[in-house]
Amino acid sequence: MKKLLAWAVIICALIFGGYYVASPYYTLYQLKNAVEKHDTATLVDAVDFVSVKASIKDQLKTRLATELPDTNDEFALLGAAFATVMIDGLIDAVVSPKSMELLIQGKDITQDLSLAKLQDSMTNRAATNTSSSIADELEYHPSYQTLNTFSIDIKKPSANQPLTVIMQRYGLFTWKIVDVRLPME
Repeated sequence: MKKLLAWAVIICALIFGGYYVASPYYTLYQLKNAVEKHDTATLVDAVDFVSVKASIKDQLKTRLATELPDTNDEFALLGAAFATVMIDGLIDAVVSPKSMELLIQGKDITQDLSLAKLQDSMTNRAATNTSSSIADELEYHPSYQTLNTFSIDIKKPSANQPLTVIMQRYGLFTWKIVDVRLPME
């Protein structure tokens, strides 16, 4: 009887441990299915939009600061300050469940960031490209960074750098996207 109980405990521990380790891969599978089915409710539940927006704002502001020439031109500095303020509003408008769906599909939403074109662009791109063909040509490279942090590099064959999606564990088996690292080519 003791051997049976010991085996039952071992089997339960292995099942628990296996699911604990496999849970981010299952979340990635669910995200891919949600993108293919245009299930925005699943995407909304899987993304911490406050964290993602803050991360993208920081990335774009850093890139803007590094690309500014060293000059004492006050108009250039004024333009940079204005651009920094515009980034906040633009990212708040752009980062949405629909844009996250496009990013996971490997589509580039940074090509046309004018607010008027953005909605039309997202609608047209989603309508003209089938999600399954896009998902087939993308390369996904999932990996653990830490026990509670998981990254997914999403790379198009034509791109030099991948888009990196960072997920963080919430509870035992739930994962949320907390960071999106844009390829800065």
